[in-house]
Amino acid sequence: MENNIRIKSKVQPIVGNSDFTKKTCEIISSVSQNNASVLLIGERGTGKRLIAQHLHFAVSQDKNDFYEINCKSFSSADVKMMFDGLTRFIQSGKKITIFINYINDLPLDLQKVIVDSVKTLRDHQINFKLICSSEKNLEDLVEIGTFMQELYYQISTISINVLPLRQRKEDILPIAEFYLNKFSKQSGYKFEYFSENAKNELLKQFWKGNIDELINSVQRAFIVGEEPAIKTADLGLMNNQNPVTNSLENDLKDRSLKNAIDTFKREYLIKILKENDWNQTKTARILGIQRTYVIRLMNELNIR
Repeated sequence: MENNIRIKSKVQPIVGNSDFTKKTCEIISSVSQNNASVLLIGERGTGKRLIAQHLHFAVSQDKNDFYEINCKSFSSADVKMMFDGLTRFIQSGKKITIFINYINDLPLDLQKVIVDSVKTLRDHQINFKLICSSEKNLEDLVEIGTFMQELYYQISTISINVLPLRQRKEDILPIAEFYLNKFSKQSGYKFEYFSENAKNELLKQFWKGNIDELINSVQRAFIVGEEPAIKTADLGLMNNQNPVTNSLENDLKDRSLKNAIDTFKREYLIKILKENDWNQTKTARILGIQRTYVIRLMNELNIR
Protein backbone atom coordinates (compact mmCIF):
# COMPACT_ATOMS: atom_id res chain seq x y z
CA MET A 1 0.00 0.00 0.00
CA GLU A 2 1.32 3.39 -0.98
CA ASN A 3 1.26 6.44 1.33
CA ASN A 4 -1.03 9.25 0.30
CA ILE A 5 1.63 11.80 1.14
CA ARG A 6 5.40 11.54 0.91
CA ILE A 7 7.49 13.57 3.32
CA LYS A 8 11.23 14.05 3.41
CA SER A 9 13.25 11.97 5.82
CA LYS A 10 14.56 15.22 7.25
CA VAL A 11 11.49 17.20 8.19
CA GLN A 12 11.52 20.99 7.92
CA PRO A 13 12.19 22.68 11.28
CA ILE A 14 9.53 24.47 13.31
CA VAL A 15 10.70 28.09 13.26
CA GLY A 16 9.83 30.90 15.64
CA ASN A 17 10.55 32.71 18.91
CA SER A 18 7.05 32.87 20.42
CA ASP A 19 6.11 31.18 23.67
CA PHE A 20 3.63 29.11 21.66
CA THR A 21 6.35 27.74 19.37
CA LYS A 22 8.70 26.95 22.25
CA LYS A 23 5.90 25.24 24.18
CA THR A 24 4.84 23.26 21.11
CA CYS A 25 8.37 21.92 20.65
CA GLU A 26 8.39 20.82 24.28
CA ILE A 27 5.03 19.08 23.84
CA ILE A 28 6.27 17.29 20.71
CA SER A 29 9.30 16.04 22.62
CA SER A 30 7.19 14.49 25.38
CA VAL A 31 4.03 13.39 23.53
CA SER A 32 5.88 11.69 20.66
CA GLN A 33 7.28 9.09 23.05
CA ASN A 34 3.90 7.45 23.68
CA ASN A 35 0.86 6.33 21.69
CA ALA A 36 -1.55 8.95 23.04
CA SER A 37 -3.76 10.38 20.29
CA VAL A 38 -3.19 14.04 19.40
CA LEU A 39 -5.75 16.54 18.12
CA LEU A 40 -4.42 19.69 16.41
CA ILE A 41 -6.97 22.51 16.25
CA GLY A 42 -6.36 25.68 14.28
CA GLU A 43 -6.96 27.73 11.17
CA ARG A 44 -5.73 26.62 7.77
CA GLY A 45 -2.09 27.41 7.09
CA THR A 46 -0.97 27.45 10.74
CA GLY A 47 1.39 24.47 10.44
CA LYS A 48 -0.68 21.56 11.75
CA ARG A 49 0.75 19.09 9.22
CA LEU A 50 4.29 20.17 10.12
CA ILE A 51 3.60 19.48 13.80
CA ALA A 52 2.23 16.04 12.84
CA GLN A 53 5.39 15.31 10.87
CA HIS A 54 7.57 16.28 13.83
CA LEU A 55 5.55 14.03 16.13
CA HIS A 56 6.32 11.18 13.74
CA PHE A 57 9.99 11.88 13.07
CA ALA A 58 10.75 12.39 16.76
CA VAL A 59 10.60 8.58 17.07
CA SER A 60 10.94 7.29 13.50
CA GLN A 61 13.16 8.13 10.56
CA ASP A 62 11.07 6.09 8.12
CA LYS A 63 8.92 8.27 5.87
CA ASN A 64 7.07 5.16 4.68
CA ASP A 65 5.48 4.76 8.11
CA PHE A 66 3.65 8.11 7.90
CA TYR A 67 0.15 7.79 6.45
CA GLU A 68 -2.23 10.65 5.76
CA ILE A 69 -5.96 10.62 5.20
CA ASN A 70 -7.24 13.86 3.67
CA CYS A 71 -10.90 14.05 4.67
CA LYS A 72 -11.66 16.55 1.90
CA SER A 73 -11.03 13.95 -0.79
CA PHE A 74 -11.29 10.46 0.71
CA SER A 75 -14.21 8.07 0.21
CA SER A 76 -15.40 5.31 2.55
CA ALA A 77 -13.65 2.70 0.37
CA ASP A 78 -10.36 4.65 0.53
CA VAL A 79 -10.48 4.83 4.32
CA LYS A 80 -11.29 1.14 4.72
CA MET A 81 -8.55 0.11 2.28
CA MET A 82 -5.98 2.22 4.10
CA PHE A 83 -6.77 0.86 7.54
CA ASP A 84 -7.02 -2.71 6.26
CA GLY A 85 -3.59 -2.35 4.67
CA LEU A 86 -2.11 -1.27 7.98
CA THR A 87 -2.85 -4.67 9.51
CA ARG A 88 0.33 -5.94 7.83
CA PHE A 89 2.18 -4.19 10.64
CA ILE A 90 0.62 -6.46 13.28
CA GLN A 91 3.70 -8.63 13.57
CA SER A 92 6.30 -6.09 12.46
CA GLY A 93 6.45 -4.10 15.69
CA LYS A 94 7.18 -0.93 13.71
CA LYS A 95 5.83 2.40 14.96
CA ILE A 96 3.48 3.98 12.43
CA THR A 97 1.73 7.35 12.37
CA ILE A 98 -1.76 7.91 10.99
CA PHE A 99 -2.50 11.56 10.28
CA ILE A 100 -6.18 12.34 9.60
CA ASN A 101 -6.28 15.85 8.15
CA TYR A 102 -9.42 18.05 8.14
CA ILE A 103 -11.33 15.56 10.30
CA ASN A 104 -14.00 18.22 10.89
CA ASP A 105 -15.04 17.69 7.23
CA LEU A 106 -15.58 13.95 7.69
CA PRO A 107 -19.21 12.84 7.08
CA LEU A 108 -20.89 10.86 9.86
CA ASP A 109 -20.79 7.55 7.92
CA LEU A 110 -17.02 7.85 7.52
CA GLN A 111 -16.62 8.84 11.16
CA LYS A 112 -18.08 5.42 12.06
CA VAL A 113 -15.55 3.77 9.73
CA ILE A 114 -12.69 5.57 11.55
CA VAL A 115 -14.04 4.58 14.97
CA ASP A 116 -14.28 0.90 13.99
CA SER A 117 -10.89 0.90 12.21
CA VAL A 118 -9.05 2.45 15.16
CA LYS A 119 -10.66 -0.10 17.50
CA THR A 120 -9.47 -2.92 15.22
CA LEU A 121 -5.90 -1.61 15.20
CA ARG A 122 -5.89 -1.34 18.98
CA ASP A 123 -7.41 -4.80 19.38
CA HIS A 124 -4.53 -6.16 17.29
CA GLN A 125 -2.08 -4.20 19.48
CA ILE A 126 -0.55 -2.40 16.52
CA ASN A 127 2.08 0.15 17.55
CA PHE A 128 0.66 3.35 16.08
CA LYS A 129 0.09 7.02 16.83
CA LEU A 130 -3.12 8.71 15.74
CA ILE A 131 -2.92 12.44 14.94
CA CYS A 132 -5.89 14.44 13.69
CA SER A 133 -6.28 18.04 12.59
CA SER A 134 -9.39 20.20 12.62
CA GLU A 135 -10.18 23.74 11.55
CA LYS A 136 -13.21 23.82 13.87
CA ASN A 137 -13.84 23.20 17.54
CA LEU A 138 -15.04 19.58 17.56
CA GLU A 139 -16.82 19.95 20.89
CA ASP A 140 -19.22 22.35 19.18
CA LEU A 141 -19.81 19.85 16.37
CA VAL A 142 -20.50 17.12 18.93
CA GLU A 143 -23.11 19.36 20.59
CA ILE A 144 -25.00 19.96 17.34
CA GLY A 145 -24.76 16.29 16.33
CA THR A 146 -22.47 16.49 13.28
CA PHE A 147 -19.50 14.80 14.96
CA MET A 148 -19.51 11.52 16.89
CA GLN A 149 -18.76 11.89 20.58
CA GLU A 150 -17.06 8.47 20.60
CA LEU A 151 -14.69 9.53 17.82
CA TYR A 152 -13.95 12.82 19.59
CA TYR A 153 -12.89 10.94 22.74
CA GLN A 154 -10.79 8.55 20.63
CA ILE A 155 -8.74 11.26 18.96
CA SER A 156 -8.35 13.93 21.66
CA THR A 157 -6.23 12.43 24.42
CA ILE A 158 -3.92 15.41 23.87
CA SER A 159 -5.27 18.61 22.26
CA ILE A 160 -3.04 21.36 20.90
CA ASN A 161 -4.58 24.70 19.90
CA VAL A 162 -2.38 25.88 17.03
CA LEU A 163 -2.49 29.67 17.22
CA PRO A 164 -2.88 31.79 14.07
CA LEU A 165 0.19 33.72 13.01
CA ARG A 166 -1.30 37.07 14.03
CA GLN A 167 -1.39 35.85 17.64
CA ARG A 168 2.31 34.92 17.65
CA LYS A 169 3.97 37.87 15.98
CA GLU A 170 7.38 36.83 17.33
CA ASP A 171 7.33 34.05 14.73
CA ILE A 172 6.68 36.22 11.66
CA LEU A 173 10.19 37.49 10.95
CA PRO A 174 12.01 34.22 11.81
CA ILE A 175 9.69 32.33 9.42
CA ALA A 176 10.10 34.96 6.69
CA GLU A 177 13.90 34.89 7.05
CA PHE A 178 13.93 31.08 7.03
CA TYR A 179 12.18 31.06 3.65
CA LEU A 180 14.33 33.90 2.35
CA ASN A 181 17.39 31.70 2.95
CA LYS A 182 15.65 28.58 1.63
CA PHE A 183 14.50 30.21 -1.62
CA SER A 184 17.92 31.85 -2.08
CA LYS A 185 19.61 28.44 -2.01
CA GLN A 186 17.02 26.88 -4.31
CA SER A 187 16.83 29.67 -6.88
CA GLY A 188 20.38 30.99 -6.96
CA TYR A 189 19.14 34.56 -6.48
CA LYS A 190 21.15 36.49 -3.91
CA PHE A 191 18.50 38.02 -1.72
CA GLU A 192 20.12 38.59 1.66
CA TYR A 193 17.70 40.50 3.88
CA PHE A 194 14.41 42.36 4.27
CA SER A 195 14.42 46.15 4.35
CA GLU A 196 13.34 47.71 7.66
CA ASN A 197 10.13 48.97 6.07
CA ALA A 198 9.40 45.48 4.75
CA LYS A 199 9.91 44.01 8.24
CA ASN A 200 7.55 46.57 9.75
CA GLU A 201 4.89 45.82 7.17
CA LEU A 202 5.24 42.08 7.71
CA LEU A 203 4.55 42.60 11.41
CA LYS A 204 1.51 44.80 10.72
CA GLN A 205 -0.30 42.30 8.52
CA PHE A 206 -3.35 40.36 9.72
CA TRP A 207 -2.19 37.19 7.88
CA LYS A 208 -5.61 35.70 7.27
CA GLY A 209 -3.89 32.85 5.40
CA ASN A 210 -1.33 32.42 8.18
CA ILE A 211 2.07 30.86 7.39
CA ASP A 212 1.00 29.80 3.89
CA GLU A 213 0.22 33.42 3.01
CA LEU A 214 3.55 34.59 4.45
CA ILE A 215 5.46 32.00 2.40
CA ASN A 216 3.65 33.10 -0.77
CA SER A 217 4.58 36.74 -0.10
CA VAL A 218 8.28 35.88 0.27
CA GLN A 219 8.16 33.70 -2.85
CA ARG A 220 6.57 36.55 -4.81
CA ALA A 221 9.40 38.86 -3.80
CA PHE A 222 11.89 36.52 -5.47
CA ILE A 223 9.99 36.89 -8.73
CA VAL A 224 9.45 40.64 -8.82
CA GLY A 225 12.18 42.02 -6.52
CA GLU A 226 15.75 43.17 -7.14
CA GLU A 227 18.68 41.81 -5.16
CA PRO A 228 19.98 42.03 -2.51
CA ALA A 229 17.11 43.41 -0.36
CA ILE A 230 13.44 42.46 -0.32
CA LYS A 231 11.38 45.64 -0.14
CA THR A 232 7.79 46.23 0.91
CA ALA A 233 6.50 46.53 -2.66
CA ASP A 234 8.08 43.18 -3.58
CA LEU A 235 5.93 41.33 -1.04
CA GLY A 236 2.61 42.30 -2.63
CA LEU A 237 1.02 42.93 0.75
CA MET A 238 -2.57 44.05 0.90
CA ASN A 239 -3.63 46.60 3.48
CA ASN A 240 -5.19 43.81 5.52
CA GLN A 241 -4.58 44.94 9.05
CA ASN A 242 -6.88 43.46 11.67
CA PRO A 243 -10.46 43.90 10.38
CA VAL A 244 -11.86 43.38 13.88
CA THR A 245 -9.86 46.36 15.19
CA ASN A 246 -11.05 48.53 12.33
CA SER A 247 -14.63 47.47 13.02
CA LEU A 248 -14.32 48.35 16.70
CA GLU A 249 -12.95 51.79 15.88
CA ASN A 250 -16.08 52.44 13.84
CA ASP A 251 -18.26 51.08 16.64
CA LEU A 252 -16.81 53.61 19.07
CA LYS A 253 -18.84 56.28 17.24
CA ASP A 254 -21.88 54.56 18.76
CA ARG A 255 -22.08 56.03 22.27
CA SER A 256 -24.95 53.82 23.47
CA LEU A 257 -24.69 51.97 26.78
CA LYS A 258 -25.02 48.60 25.01
CA ASN A 259 -22.04 49.36 22.79
CA ALA A 260 -19.95 50.48 25.79
CA ILE A 261 -20.79 47.25 27.63
CA ASP A 262 -20.03 45.11 24.58
CA THR A 263 -16.70 46.91 24.08
CA PHE A 264 -15.71 46.29 27.70
CA LYS A 265 -16.85 42.63 27.53
CA ARG A 266 -14.83 42.07 24.39
CA GLU A 267 -11.62 43.61 25.76
CA TYR A 268 -11.97 41.77 29.08
CA LEU A 269 -12.69 38.42 27.43
CA ILE A 270 -9.66 38.79 25.12
CA LYS A 271 -7.50 39.62 28.15
CA ILE A 272 -8.56 36.45 30.02
CA LEU A 273 -8.24 34.32 26.88
CA LYS A 274 -4.70 35.58 26.27
CA GLU A 275 -3.71 34.92 29.89
CA ASN A 276 -4.79 31.30 29.38
CA ASP A 277 -3.21 30.80 25.93
CA TRP A 278 -6.70 31.04 24.35
CA ASN A 279 -7.86 27.94 26.22
CA GLN A 280 -11.64 28.30 26.31
CA THR A 281 -12.18 25.77 29.11
CA LYS A 282 -9.77 27.53 31.50
CA THR A 283 -11.23 30.91 30.55
CA ALA A 284 -14.76 29.70 31.29
CA ARG A 285 -13.64 28.41 34.70
CA ILE A 286 -12.09 31.77 35.62
CA LEU A 287 -15.12 33.74 34.43
CA GLY A 288 -17.52 31.39 36.23
CA ILE A 289 -19.52 30.55 33.09
CA GLN A 290 -20.04 27.55 30.80
CA ARG A 291 -17.51 26.96 28.02
CA THR A 292 -20.33 27.02 25.46
CA TYR A 293 -21.17 30.55 26.64
CA VAL A 294 -17.54 31.60 26.10
CA ILE A 295 -17.83 30.35 22.50
CA ARG A 296 -21.13 32.20 22.08
CA LEU A 297 -19.59 35.44 23.40
CA MET A 298 -16.59 35.05 21.06
CA ASN A 299 -18.97 34.73 18.11
CA GLU A 300 -21.18 37.62 19.21
CA LEU A 301 -18.22 39.91 19.89
CA ASN A 302 -16.31 38.86 16.76
CA ILE A 303 -13.30 37.42 18.61
CA ARG A 304 -11.20 35.01 16.58
